[in-house]
Amino acid sequence: MDLTFSSTPIAHKNVKKDNLIEIKMGDNSAILFVLSGRVSVSGIDFEQKMILSEGMLFLSPGIQYDVLAIDHSALVKYEINTNVLMKMGQYLTSFIEDNHVDNHSKVILPVKYGLMCLLDFFRKSDLNRPELNEWCHDGLLLMLKNSYSKKELTFLFFPVLGKNMNFKEFVYANYNSVKNLQEFADLAKCSLSAFCREFKDNFGESAYQWILKRKSKYVLQDIISTSIPFQELADKYQFSSQAHFTKFCKQRYNMTPKDLRSNSRNCCFQTLVH
Repeated sequence: MDLTFSSTPIAHKNVKKDNLIEIKMGDNSAILFVLSGRVSVSGIDFEQKMILSEGMLFLSPGIQYDVLAIDHSALVKYEINTNVLMKMGQYLTSFIEDNHVDNHSKVILPVKYGLMCLLDFFRKSDLNRPELNEWCHDGLLLMLKNSYSKKELTFLFFPVLGKNMNFKEFVYANYNSVKNLQEFADLAKCSLSAFCREFKDNFGESAYQWILKRKSKYVLQDIISTSIPFQELADKYQFSSQAHFTKFCKQRYNMTPKDLRSNSRNCCFQTLVH
């Protein structure tokens, strides 16, 4: 059974109970809609697994998400292009500025009746022809604006909203490929100090801490979910040596990589991932 979404902007999938889908995000963000059934979604940007039943969840760029079907479920994944994202940002700008929104938690919104009908229509129709893409994007954008408050939409889109949406998109698209903050700043074509100020202004924490948290979760995910040799993992995540890699794991998780992998099947251990 094919357990991946197609690469079209609006893709749908019926998933049988206990089946798992991996969603590997590219440079664009997306919204995952659960039209029926119930699923569990996990990713490195979640503090804990998210349970969706007739709900929708924002998926950030550059991250892998695991979607486990708790029941037989009907899913739609909508990839958000830059044009739609900019329109949504313009629509929400005044609310963000007036309310000083500062919320870093993922939120789940219910899929309301009108939106459910539109998504079901998308799911049953061949609407991924290029000439219909703009119509689909505009229709969904209008339905979101008419069905949800600005507060709800701000919290949904928060990961890529802010004073500088282009900067946030840039960070999500590149943070996993740079070696250090100076390289990140060079890629952004600004000084290190300017980059760090812009980062703190948009993400609410330092670039170093933000990247370290995500690197830690990627490292842990590979340790417990794969059999990749530890030296290869040390090289993959650009540690200076396997000893440095081991020290990093002991500082972050109080265990060596070997102990983390051997204990990964214990139920209590799984809380480390989230």
